[in-house]
Amino acid sequence: MSSLGVVAISLLATLATFTRVAVTIIASIITGWFLGYAAAKNGLVERVFLSVTQTLEAVPVITFFPIVLVFFISSIRGYFGVELAVDFLVFTAVVWNIWVGEYESIKTISQSLEDVANMYKLSFIAKFSKLYIPATIPRVAGNVLVSFADGLFYITVSEVIALGTKSYHVFGIGSLIFSWVNMGMWFDATVALIVLVIMVIVAVFGVLRPFVNWAVKYSYDPYAEAMRTGVRRQTPSRIRASLARNMRYIRRITAAERALIPTFVRATSYSIYHRLTVRPRPVNVLTRFDKYIAAGIGSLLLAFIVYGIYSSWSTTWLPIMINIYDNWVTYLYYLGLDWFRILLVTVTAMLVAIPVNYLMVTRPKLEAMILPILEVLASIPVSAYLPLVAIPFVTYLAIRLGLRISLEILVFIVAFLSTAWYVIYNMYVGMKTIPRSLWDVANNLNLSTWYKLTKLAIPGAMPATITGLASTVGSTWGGLEIAEYFQGINGKVYMVNGYTALMDYYTATGNIIGLEAMSLILAINVILLSVFLWRSLFAMARQRYRMEGAISI
Repeated sequence: MSSLGVVAISLLATLATFTRVAVTIIASIITGWFLGYAAAKNGLVERVFLSVTQTLEAVPVITFFPIVLVFFISSIRGYFGVELAVDFLVFTAVVWNIWVGEYESIKTISQSLEDVANMYKLSFIAKFSKLYIPATIPRVAGNVLVSFADGLFYITVSEVIALGTKSYHVFGIGSLIFSWVNMGMWFDATVALIVLVIMVIVAVFGVLRPFVNWAVKYSYDPYAEAMRTGVRRQTPSRIRASLARNMRYIRRITAAERALIPTFVRATSYSIYHRLTVRPRPVNVLTRFDKYIAAGIGSLLLAFIVYGIYSSWSTTWLPIMINIYDNWVTYLYYLGLDWFRILLVTVTAMLVAIPVNYLMVTRPKLEAMILPILEVLASIPVSAYLPLVAIPFVTYLAIRLGLRISLEILVFIVAFLSTAWYVIYNMYVGMKTIPRSLWDVANNLNLSTWYKLTKLAIPGAMPATITGLASTVGSTWGGLEIAEYFQGINGKVYMVNGYTALMDYYTATGNIIGLEAMSLILAINVILLSVFLWRSLFAMARQRYRMEGAISI
């Protein structure tokens, strides 16, 4: 095939993959509106929603392979069934942060807006289209970049489904690079990767960035509304003059902050204007009819789950329990190895994020150069160029350092590149939304860089940083999944000792029972981590590191 033909087919495959990711993102947004509304309005639904999303977000895509085989490939069959299976796998990669973002947007809508909608007796459809959907658009825009990167990250895993001796694939850039690497067509694979990088840059700066800029107009600023309301109050002339001077000063600060904060930051819920107005909200505000509907749907889902477990107990659940009993020592050992790798990746990501974000926040020129580079790097899927990056680690470095050490270094690099962006982005947003007045005070007092970093930047960004850490820890499993067990030069498979490596091995050998047993253990592990660690850290961040008190009207 000529070079022009390689470029043409690579371009078509990239467009097919981008279309696949776009469709799943749109489906995530639409379903998230209704799920987010239900979770924001009902306490029981909220607890279930948050637990399920936090758990499934951390579960590797490979865990969904048995579901894909049963419901899509085996039942529907043909190319259409495989296409639906791939779309479902991509959906599980992009959906969770969009759903949570829409839920948080609806949850933190100003109560005054809710009261106005109720006062005008708007119908459910009118409230949904005029209030709830517009309120979610900034958070959707802020999460689309991450979802786009997540969707591309899993293209190789999703577009090529291999279980045992059977392999299913669809047309896309992931399957194209995978097939060319397997055939040793390194030049064609490199050209395809270059085409993918160019298309990612075009998508980020030609589509996603303009969408974020457009979404900013839906950001509601109750803080400014409160100031405008205060100006209209009838007050004595001396008080009115003093208030007017204060308002002009506050508006100058607000205008400066708005000019300094990029649109990407203003499109997220960590903006100071939103954090200033988060108030306690009534948990259950559904009507009695809505509660009956929710209870009925919940009962049906629970009955369906119980029936599914009962009907498949002897064929599925009992073998899973036996498998766990026979191999629990091995599973726990490999699980410990992967948790150690996750700890190393998380600590390294923090050590990189702190100085990089501090430089971007305090040096606008560096920010203008570094931020676009980070956005592009975060959107380029490491799974696409893993076979090419792995070449020196399985050849030259394997001879120098030994294959085991060389592969461990490769696993660390791939896991870091696949998940470090979460903590970097979230910490950046947290530092960027620290009130400008606090930075001015620190500069006027001539505080040292270390003091400003430890007493202002890191504590001020703590709530957003913890969110980034939770996403980093949860998503590192995906990086380990593609790095601990991969196919390299001439089709040779390389594997290290690890939990996700064993899951990949079970997938390659068709051991569905073992895969489901390990998925169950991982899900329980993630739930325990969410209950006993992340919830405590989130509560601590809200109580000790809130910035609302830094500004007074």
